[in-house]
Amino acid sequence: MLPTAHSSDYLQLVYRPDLRVLICRWMQQTTPQDLRAGYGLIIDEGASQRCAYWLIDARRREHTANQQDTAWILETFFPQVAARLGQPVFIAYLFAPSHLIDIEANSAIPPLTYFDNRPYHIGRFIEERTALEWLTACRTGAEI
Repeated sequence: MLPTAHSSDYLQLVYRPDLRVLICRWMQQTTPQDLRAGYGLIIDEGASQRCAYWLIDARRREHTANQQDTAWILETFFPQVAARLGQPVFIAYLFAPSHLIDIEANSAIPPLTYFDNRPYHIGRFIEERTALEWLTACRTGAEI
């Protein structure tokens, strides 16, 4: 089975059936409207492919979302994800190293333990290979 793809100026989506992963690459910095529209495309593609393992590559984005976008992602988007897919969802975020340092220092962004016991699980990575290994471990039930 071949990968399926969707692309816009700001977001590229590729479902990789060989990995059973939806790869989502932000291609540039976005407006809040594009961010919400892009996340809508991601959830639609995840539901369409019945894929609960996502790699979201944010390395081309200058910063994480502003406080309103962060609140929207935490309070609206993440809760919709598992409900829409009807199963737990695993999201590996890929960041540039300096971006990840900023995220981990930002008190508006919760630590990874915040996602414990929720129907959506988040990982933060600086290497794509490590992110994909984490998603594979989550899918196979291996210790993560």
